[in-house]
Amino acid sequence: MRRVAGTIALAALALSLPASANDWEALRNRAEQDPQALLQLQAAAQNGHPEAAFYLGTLYAPPICKQETTVGKDWGQALHWYRVASDLGEGRADFDLGLAYEKGLGVAKDPALARYYYRRMMTQAAREIGVPADRAEALGTGEAFAGLTHDEME
Repeated sequence: MRRVAGTIALAALALSLPASANDWEALRNRAEQDPQALLQLQAAAQNGHPEAAFYLGTLYAPPICKQETTVGKDWGQALHWYRVASDLGEGRADFDLGLAYEKGLGVAKDPALARYYYRRMMTQAAREIGVPADRAEALGTGEAFAGLTHDEME
C-alpha cells in the first residue's frame, strides 16, 4: 500500500513539473516568495532535474539581486546546487561554477578549476547544438582551435 501511495505521489509531482526552461525560471521566481513553490523546486532538484537544481542554486547565490524571502543567501548552498546541476549536464551551472572559481565567489580562487568548468560548459553547449561527441570534446578543451588566430576563429 505504501508503494502505491509513493508511486501516486511521484506521478503527481511529475505531472506538476515545468516542461520548459521558461517554466523552470517562472517556478524559481515564484519560489522567491512562495514556500510551496520552493518545496516543489527542491523536490525536483533532489529527484535529478538539472534545471531545477540550477535555478535552486540561483536562489541562494548572493550576487543574484532578487527579493527572496524563502531562503537566505548562502554560497555553500548555491555552489552545492550548481554542482548537482553540473553533474546532471546543465551547462549554465558549469559557467556559474567557473565564474565562482575564477573570481573566488564562495570558494578560493582556482584558475585550474575555473578552466575545467568553463570547458565543461563549452563541451555541453557544443553537444546541445549537435556537434559530434569527439568534436565537442575538442571544443571544450580548446584543441579544436589549436594553431588558429583570433581572426580565424570568428
